[in-house]
Amino acid sequence: MRMTAAILLSAVVLLTGCGHFDHKTVPAPSTQPGSTGAPAVSALSVPPGGWLGSPVGSVHVLVSRYGGRASWSPEGMIAYSMLDHVVNGTRYADIYVMNGNGTGQRCITCDNPLVPHLSNDVPVWDPNGRLIVFEGQNPSLGPISPHLSQGGAGFNNDLWAITPNGRHAWKLTSTRRGEAVLHPQFSPNGKELVWAAYDHLSGLRGLLHRGQWDIHTAVFSVNSAGMPTLADQHVYRPGPATPAAFYETHVVTGGGTIVFSSNMDSPYQYSCRGCALGIWEWNPQSSAPATLLTPDTSTWNEHAALSPSGRHIAWISSRGEQFTPSSQWGKTLRTDWWLMSPNGSHAVRATYFNTPDTPNLRVICAEGSWNPTGTAIVATVDVIQGSAANTEIIVISFRAPQ
Repeated sequence: MRMTAAILLSAVVLLTGCGHFDHKTVPAPSTQPGSTGAPAVSALSVPPGGWLGSPVGSVHVLVSRYGGRASWSPEGMIAYSMLDHVVNGTRYADIYVMNGNGTGQRCITCDNPLVPHLSNDVPVWDPNGRLIVFEGQNPSLGPISPHLSQGGAGFNNDLWAITPNGRHAWKLTSTRRGEAVLHPQFSPNGKELVWAAYDHLSGLRGLLHRGQWDIHTAVFSVNSAGMPTLADQHVYRPGPATPAAFYETHVVTGGGTIVFSSNMDSPYQYSCRGCALGIWEWNPQSSAPATLLTPDTSTWNEHAALSPSGRHIAWISSRGEQFTPSSQWGKTLRTDWWLMSPNGSHAVRATYFNTPDTPNLRVICAEGSWNPTGTAIVATVDVIQGSAANTEIIVISFRAPQ
């Protein structure tokens, strides 16, 4: 029986844990393509007096419609994506920047002749504030389902770097058709770039290839003319080769330890490989195996972010919530933000967007980035109320630096 490449890739993308935010189809003409600022009534409010036992003081909505991933710069600017341009009836993401308070919004990839014009997503700031690295879909690799090309899956995407004003841009990698890049992350000094990738296995040709997720590392440097380059690339697989594991990179520490999410050790490794993810840490320079920081491998744990002080890892989890581990996990999944120590101890729930008091509200949290002072996280959330669904970008503010 013959399979098409699209069917094969659809099966592959079920390995990923960050494909929550599917591309939105074009709404009715009365709906604006995108907006910033808090909506009239937010479903993500903190009750008076706060949540019992939570360090969170307030939640503010920055982008109330078609929001995407966001990253906070060391100077306080926010880079983010928003699904605001339409191709053949489907919305694709572009990269924007704005001030930390939500003002000064401007797009740096829209109609920019220096970058491709399908999906541009998952921005991350160079720690020196000079550049933004993002995932950009390569149109020359041929058509692919938007669900697969969006930043949470990354197929047919390359890594790009762009200046915050959009005047200069460079392609950093050359992905082949059917391969993927996912979640680029910088080391604290900006000298190393780490990302996950779906790679062809050597010796196999054609679209109907076998492949595997890996973790890539490279030296990131910027020459005197301001041009970035990658050098000395290495490819790692921290988990077992069989069954092949999924990796999604989140943090690189000053000591070279990589914090990532993976389905290694998941009870659903075979039946639903994207249904339960754990947060792991691993140092490629050490002979020690990867360490699981979230022991309950039957829950969904993803999107780790290390606070500037290094005292806390924030991550999203389905802990305490029920979801159905099947290919339709997106219909039942609920996640909230949690905090833990870097060794995985002292876990504390930070947000309570999903509670028994809000039975008609379901929230899927994803992708967060700390501000420079460790007092807030800018994050992406899917808000589902009945049959209505929307993706917002919010700021979660803490009562004290974390």
